[in-house]
Amino acid sequence: MDIKYSQWAMRVFLGATLLALVLSLSCGVKKARYATPGPARMEEMAADATAHEPVSRSAVDAAKSPALISEAAAATIDRQIIYKVSMSLEAKSSTAARDEIEALALEVGGYVSDTESWVAEAGQRYVTITIRVPTKRFREVIARVRALGEVKQESIEAQDVTEEFVDIEARLRVLRQTEQRLLDLLKRSGKLADLLQIERELAQRRTEIEQVEGRLRYLKDRVAFSTITISIQEAGSAAVAPSGRYDVVFHLRSAYLVLVHLGQGILTALIYLVIGGSVLWLPVVVLIWIFVRRRRAGRRQ
Repeated sequence: MDIKYSQWAMRVFLGATLLALVLSLSCGVKKARYATPGPARMEEMAADATAHEPVSRSAVDAAKSPALISEAAAATIDRQIIYKVSMSLEAKSSTAARDEIEALALEVGGYVSDTESWVAEAGQRYVTITIRVPTKRFREVIARVRALGEVKQESIEAQDVTEEFVDIEARLRVLRQTEQRLLDLLKRSGKLADLLQIERELAQRRTEIEQVEGRLRYLKDRVAFSTITISIQEAGSAAVAPSGRYDVVFHLRSAYLVLVHLGQGILTALIYLVIGGSVLWLPVVVLIWIFVRRRRAGRRQ
């Protein structure tokens, strides 16, 4: 009886030991499977995490080479063009023309970006105003500005930024995908060192995203709103080139301006001579006055 009991107890002990060994091996495998990856494995795990995501072929190609996808996309999207216009205008009243241009900019949904006015020494009045208007209506605005006076100079500059626009959008998509992968790794990681490494990478990617988004916003604003700079000069404030036929008004205006400038020059010279030259002529006048007075006194004696 004692022998059978001893054998039964031995079998129970061996069975419990074997069961404990199997359980410990199983736990070790699970820990090894779910252990936090080191920095060297982060990119590999991020690639594995997105390998099974349902992404389009174009997105994969863009991630590999944004320049290649940019050329293909640029052929199918609308052209992104920045327009800059410069005009020189002669109007009857520079301030009235400026007010009409400001009202025109607000009417079409734009705004006044900058304005400056001054009066030259000869009395010429000048105004420079810069407005920004929706690109779809900037030609209409130019036509209405031309009607405010006589156009002396006009230039339109068109800058095509389609390629840069597409490249920035592709880069932004890749950066956002990388950010999402890092966020997925952040949820899986458990070690403090790995968490800190992922946080640093995530902060760097977010900084890059903010920079790219800022550049994209700038380009969108420049494309959506065209910039028009108008320089306004009042008619008659300066002699302009005459037309092919004999222009009496032109010559009268030129003669009048020459006379005004001559008078201003003479008056300016007298002011400098009287005030600035007093250092030279005042002592001479005093000496002459003393000499004449003494001579008269000598004659009386």
